[in-house]
Amino acid sequence: MSSSTSGPDPEQSRPVGPEDQPGWGAPPPPPPTGGPGWVAAPPPGPGYGAPGPWSAAPGGYGAGQRPGQVTAAAIIGIVIGGIGSLFGLLGLFALGVLFEVSALLGLLFLLSVGTSVVLLYGGIQAIQGRSPRLLLLGSYASIGVQLLYTVFAMSYGEPWFSGLLSFVLPILTVFLLMQPRSREYYAARGISY
Repeated sequence: MSSSTSGPDPEQSRPVGPEDQPGWGAPPPPPPTGGPGWVAAPPPGPGYGAPGPWSAAPGGYGAGQRPGQVTAAAIIGIVIGGIGSLFGLLGLFALGVLFEVSALLGLLFLLSVGTSVVLLYGGIQAIQGRSPRLLLLGSYASIGVQLLYTVFAMSYGEPWFSGLLSFVLPILTVFLLMQPRSREYYAARGISY
């Protein structure tokens, strides 16, 4: 009589895993501890790891990737310039009335229309990767015109904060373009401002 074992075969009841696949073997042996031709790997340090988004090419953002600061500044310039130019075109019909009220108010209006056109064109140039010089100059001019408008409004007893958004957005545009990543982006493209 033959004796039979009761219960399942331990080899057949084991779950199938990746080690049962062809080509799976024992892990490779550890590298030698020394000897001719052996070079130790450098220890991990602060210079190792995944590269940052601006280090893909020598010189930072030179690989064509525009940083978010430049995009935001250009979009702000396009929006301010577009809205200002549109209202400027509509306001040209009332230009005579503005000069009748005050020559300074009419002059401020013409200056604001001019800065709006410069901001619009400068924002378009910046979004295309060209020099942001016009966008910066338009922002500086817009800040100056808004400062003059604020002084004018305060002298006539009008609320001075009515143009506050038109004052803050050009300052934000200048701030964004002066960030180190924005400067690196333009420096890598050979553009100075």
